[in-house]
Amino acid sequence: MAFPRLSSWFVLTLAVLSGSARYQRYICQVIEDDWCTLQRIFITSRSDLSGLRFPDDQFERLRIGQYYDFADTDSVISIYSAGLNRRMSGVRYLQMNAVRMQGLDMPDSVLELDVSDNWISRVYIDPDKSYNLRKLKMRNNLLTSVASFKYLNQLEELDMAENLIHLLNFELFSFMPYIRTIDFSHNRLLEVRPGSIKLLLHYLERLDLTGNQLIGMKLHQWTFPSLRMLNVTGNPIGRLNYFEVRRAFPRLKRVTY
Repeated sequence: MAFPRLSSWFVLTLAVLSGSARYQRYICQVIEDDWCTLQRIFITSRSDLSGLRFPDDQFERLRIGQYYDFADTDSVISIYSAGLNRRMSGVRYLQMNAVRMQGLDMPDSVLELDVSDNWISRVYIDPDKSYNLRKLKMRNNLLTSVASFKYLNQLEELDMAENLIHLLNFELFSFMPYIRTIDFSHNRLLEVRPGSIKLLLHYLERLDLTGNQLIGMKLHQWTFPSLRMLNVTGNPIGRLNYFEVRRAFPRLKRVTY
């Protein structure tokens, strides 16, 4: 891996002890293209949050976890909780890859979130909150359901590849009017339900259902006028109805199955 051009290089952790109180401020190990990369953060219980401060007064873009091959960026964040999110109140773009995360309280102030390559099996989304999230990437986790994602109504890109999802009801996306990209490739989908309503997604351009166990798709409830790419490779689908495909996806340029 080629070394990136770095504007700064820091020793990571500055800890100040005052009496019995512990104050720990993390500073950037690497700064690159306005991204701040942190290393060796270990949060396995709520008590680990005491006194933590992050450099979000300067950086809206924060990376934690395995990113650079040449730097020891190993970290453990077992649960990304609301308490931890409050300590990153200025962060708008957040990557936490391979930090062994098991639970996620969805942050409401982050615009783009990448928590790929973790062990996430639980996601809490508060129905009383308003979420600003535009892009969500959760590849390679342990999720079995996305029903609560309907409260993420500003989403434009959703990447749920390589999880354990068996059923996907497309009524979910009626709550996401701006969705452009949907990726549920390499899950365990046995069924994609069309839903009980006529679903019109004006902006959807890409739908990837590669590598599941689908035997068919019922398109009669769908109209995706901007869809250009549909990929259902690696499913036991025999043949899609040509006339239904043309009606549902009038701008489709490529279908792979």
